[in-house]
Amino acid sequence: MAYKLDGAKFATLEELIDSMYVFYQDKMSKEEFEAYAKENAEQTD
Repeated sequence: MAYKLDGAKFATLEELIDSMYVFYQDKMSKEEFEAYAKENAEQTD
């Protein structure tokens, strides 16, 4: 199962968080982004 957020698709949720956090680091902490990603990432096949 893959995860998608803001049009970007990743194999794992951890990979999504590690890769996408750079775009959110000025807006929220890493912990806040992890929670945001878990709530908003779309699971795809």
